[in-house]
Amino acid sequence: MKYNSIQNIAFIIIVLILYLNYLKIPSFKQHVNRNKYNIFPVGDLINIKDNKYIDENNIIWIKRLFLNSLLHNPFKYYVFETYDINKRSSSEVEILKKDFDNGSQQFKTSSFNYYSSFNSPISHFFSDILPIIIYLFPKYKIYN
Repeated sequence: MKYNSIQNIAFIIIVLILYLNYLKIPSFKQHVNRNKYNIFPVGDLINIKDNKYIDENNIIWIKRLFLNSLLHNPFKYYVFETYDINKRSSSEVEILKKDFDNGSQQFKTSSFNYYSSFNSPISHFFSDILPIIIYLFPKYKIYN
């Protein structure tokens, strides 16, 4: 009896999460074109504290830790992320570790996220991760 109650509560929670986030799933076109919103650091990043950097436009960039960069090959790349003013969306750029460590700051686009993975993980899953699965790893248009 106790097991059925737990299952029912879990089912209700899952349905509620789906209901509240279903409309956050972008269309195929919105998903593959999302990188047009991605921003890049302006000028060189200057380390201000731990993994926080600032660019010439006073935009704060966070260098992700190894575990937070698993989808970006953290053995090879550093990933930097910045959030919009409301901390909803985020822009990511990446750079080869050896290049950054040698003073180069030639970043390449990583991805724009409609919802930040750190500030809104459930919304991020529905708007940025689930579409990758739904649309079977689509080929993205890259905007520079």
